[in-house]
Amino acid sequence: MFEIIFLGTGGGRFAMVTQKVRTGGIRILSNKVNIHVDPGPGALVYSLETGLDPQKVDAILISHCHLDHTNDACVLIEAMTQGTTKKRGVVAAAHSVLEGNEVCDKVISSYHRKLPEKVVDAKVGASFTVGDLNVKVCRAVHSDPDAVGFKFETKDYGGFAYMPDSEYFDDIRDFYGDVRLLILSVLRPSGKPWKGHMSTDDAVRVINEVRPEKTVITHFGMLMILQGIEKEARTIEKSTGVPTIAAKDGMRLIFGEEICLGKPRREPDLSRFFEPS
Repeated sequence: MFEIIFLGTGGGRFAMVTQKVRTGGIRILSNKVNIHVDPGPGALVYSLETGLDPQKVDAILISHCHLDHTNDACVLIEAMTQGTTKKRGVVAAAHSVLEGNEVCDKVISSYHRKLPEKVVDAKVGASFTVGDLNVKVCRAVHSDPDAVGFKFETKDYGGFAYMPDSEYFDDIRDFYGDVRLLILSVLRPSGKPWKGHMSTDDAVRVINEVRPEKTVITHFGMLMILQGIEKEARTIEKSTGVPTIAAKDGMRLIFGEEICLGKPRREPDLSRFFEPS
């Protein structure tokens, strides 16, 4: 059984700077794996608030170089390596994140790149293993030309995939097909397209091609929030016939024989860390 915990469901510059919804990324957990995907602003703090010890992370996956996906990457590397005292863990990141490209500088410093046990330059077609998950690097079409998605294959329960900021593209099924669960970054509502990103209308096209058992939409921009996220999820479900969940901050999803919502984790008492005023 795997837990997928949404530490943040916001995306884009205005959702990020207002924290109207959080931007902490996604945590994937099992008895053998602890992965943080796209650690945007707040990833460290929201992990602690949710009771997820960042020092227990054993892999950090990053889809592309933009700040709402990368801001807390280096601090999570320091946490994963237990304050830089142990060479441990995996960082798998888009080429732009590791080396930079024509649209952005590298995100992970040379110092932080030396800390993990393994660094994977996540280019389309690459694959690697973390714990009991085989991870395949998938195509994405975004303003960062090195952007990638990730497909996770389990031994007993089939696969699930995370598609970050991306446009629709013709061979999408070749990369994201044959998964039971599809996690889609849907920044914009129906009728409000934006180049390099996905709207509700694009999500319908993707889901109709991939045909997962269930879809979760996340990474919402301000227009999506104002339009009504639940309403857009219902539109997607009605148009595709695929059960579609609008992620919420802190939402916990169980991926096993069934795909279902789990009970929220209790937020720990952090008062011992603060001096009384």
